[in-house]
Amino acid sequence: MRIAHISDLHFGAHDRRVTETLISTLIELEPDLVLASGDITQDATVAEFVEAADFFKLLPMPAFVIPGNHDLPGLDLRRFIQPWKRYRDHIARELEPELHADLVDIKGINSARMILPALNWAYGSISARQRQDIADFFGASTTPWRVLTVHHPPLNPSEFPLDVTVFNSDKLLKTVGEQKVDIVLSGHQHHAYVETRVMNGHTTLFVCASTAMSVRIRKQPQGFNLLDFTDKSVRIELHQLSGDRFVTQSAVTHTKV
Repeated sequence: MRIAHISDLHFGAHDRRVTETLISTLIELEPDLVLASGDITQDATVAEFVEAADFFKLLPMPAFVIPGNHDLPGLDLRRFIQPWKRYRDHIARELEPELHADLVDIKGINSARMILPALNWAYGSISARQRQDIADFFGASTTPWRVLTVHHPPLNPSEFPLDVTVFNSDKLLKTVGEQKVDIVLSGHQHHAYVETRVMNGHTTLFVCASTAMSVRIRKQPQGFNLLDFTDKSVRIELHQLSGDRFVTQSAVTHTKV
């Protein structure tokens, strides 16, 4: 099974030339699934969501999408009365989708919040109910691979100076370890990396994607990840924009013991 992991599309603050390149690249690579880990829009406007919906319609493969903090309206009544109406109207009704495939079970979690006990509401959080949902989903899983996707990363790589890990990350990591989740896919940082951690004797890969098409890049250009699964191994390629095409920047292969 092949999954293209894209994130932080930020429609409304995106480079349309990169968007066209991304679409043609995804069509050429022929993944079985495109997984988008949040921040589909920049300001959660109707126009941005419409353009994002048109993007997904151009892809010939199914999409598995979760929201991010930018998919919430700004500081107006919509944020508190109907925070996800536009997302649900144009992208997906389900904020925490689930997928069962032959090789992979995928659970999506919405870490974006209307309000947080912090000055910066862009940070995310994971609730006790969500951790229980993760446990229930993977507790019933019988596939070779268990994949969790959440917009805000549960850990911060050593080379990335800005710590934007999700609130309650320690509790989330405990659940991930208990359920022997194999891969956690996230975004938010606009910085791609693969980190490993051994918990409860099980190796979990934490895979973050760069922004796929936003003009708001940091240390890295736009990019996406490509995951190829067999029943015993996964190859993860980090693709970055170079000129007018995406190229493989690095790759790792992980084999299950």
